[in-house]
Amino acid sequence: MAIWKLKPIDPNHRAWKASTYRGEVIVRAGSEKRAREIAISAFLTATDVTAGEKIHANPWTQTALVSAVEVQDKTYPDSGKEEIVDPQEALGYVNA
Repeated sequence: MAIWKLKPIDPNHRAWKASTYRGEVIVRAGSEKRAREIAISAFLTATDVTAGEKIHANPWTQTALVSAVEVQDKTYPDSGKEEIVDPQEALGYVNA
């Protein structure tokens, strides 16, 4: 299975209201799409919007807000279940 680094490009964008975490994460997943889905599932949160404000898609889905690169080194094991593997700090923001 591949290891993906998802890195926020603009962590101050208003779409980040929909995420409990705004930092870089390392995800073990079968594809980039699946890595983004795992981040969404882990960090999704409800947001309040004001009248007239557009509701934006979760930032983890947006290539303009989060880059995704397959990690080629062997720092992280590529065997195991699909999950966020690093940083440990991010795991504290995962939805229960």
